[in-house]
Amino acid sequence: MIKHILKQIWVQRITNSWLWMELFLVSIFLWFIIDFLYVTVNTYYTPTGFDIEHTYKVDLDQMSLESEDYIPTDKKKTTVGEDYLTIVNRIRNYPGVEAVSISSCAYPYCGANSFNNYQLDTAQVNLQLRFITPDFFRVFRVTTPDGKIESLVSNFKQKNSIVISKDADLKLMGEGRSALGKTLSQSEVDSVSKKVTGICSYIRYSEFAKKYPCAFLGNEESEMTKVNSSDYFSGLDLCIRVSPEADHNFISKFRKDMISLSRVGNFFLLDVKSFADIRDSYFKMTGDFNELKTRMAVIAFLLVNIFLGIIGTFWFRTDYRKAEMGLRLAVGSTRTSLFRLLIAEGVILLTLAIIPAGIISFNIGKADLVDVDRMDFTFVRFICGMLITYLLMAFMIILGIWYPARQAMKIQPAEVLHEQ
Repeated sequence: MIKHILKQIWVQRITNSWLWMELFLVSIFLWFIIDFLYVTVNTYYTPTGFDIEHTYKVDLDQMSLESEDYIPTDKKKTTVGEDYLTIVNRIRNYPGVEAVSISSCAYPYCGANSFNNYQLDTAQVNLQLRFITPDFFRVFRVTTPDGKIESLVSNFKQKNSIVISKDADLKLMGEGRSALGKTLSQSEVDSVSKKVTGICSYIRYSEFAKKYPCAFLGNEESEMTKVNSSDYFSGLDLCIRVSPEADHNFISKFRKDMISLSRVGNFFLLDVKSFADIRDSYFKMTGDFNELKTRMAVIAFLLVNIFLGIIGTFWFRTDYRKAEMGLRLAVGSTRTSLFRLLIAEGVILLTLAIIPAGIISFNIGKADLVDVDRMDFTFVRFICGMLITYLLMAFMIILGIWYPARQAMKIQPAEVLHEQ
């Protein structure tokens, strides 16, 4: 059957060459669209490494020098750090609060970054640095690759410890080996070294961001008590996780109860925000969702045009061949076998077009003319996009052949031949 179809395609090569060219160009264009959709969907639904459900950010502020309630340093018996940690401990003891963390450049959707190069022997990796207290892992459910939290927390309490993400571990050690227990040093400062006490899962900045090697470094509360600078604490972030049972009107109750308890030294409670709201604000600022909606609208328009174009082409082609179908029926072909022949011819034409189109598409990807910021261009990514493209176009072709062929086969062969 295939040999017969190939001979028929060759006999009608003048007509089929234009159809082949259309399928060839549309395959490349459609693959480019499918690749973008594949990357977007895959990136969005890949775990970020954080869990922001039942989490909140508590904002503290300090009285200005002009305020009547401002307490001068020489009239205070406690340091700024001691005042800050007094509030932190009161929040820890608040009903329903499961964990409290102090961090810098660390919480999800914060928009702040810190980077540095770390090396192990001759291997070097650029890490996104997140400065945290151990409870940060509990607050945001950051886990080891096998889903454990407490081992990260307990081991992180060791002095000069560092927790690195799985991709950082792979870059430093390669597949099948681990940096756990080894010492990392900053490339620029040989004296600064950290012991790897934990490997966490992949961490991504947001649902639209590519995973990037990162590291968690310690913010020790015991050292904070010695700090007497107001500026230092303005750069820290206070994040909490509450139990699901307590997470009902939590913000209003927390504000009401903590408004007086948070007044320690020159500190006071400024605001409490859920991380769901922080996430929404972050995406409004970056415009990621708006950009995605715009692109999806354009893609939907293009897909509709491609869909109608392919279906229309094969619809017209099938309808034009009524006489041929009538002749085949007259010489003994069954309607089922004729229908299969037409479908197979369309699919084989598509196959002949998509093979060179795939070669062109693969080279487009290797030249980084596709989105490689969010996902590396790999052979698996290419095959997935090309397979979806092939199946989608095959569906369009079958749909474009099925209905006109079905209608044509209802007519008696003699009547079709008479009309010609």
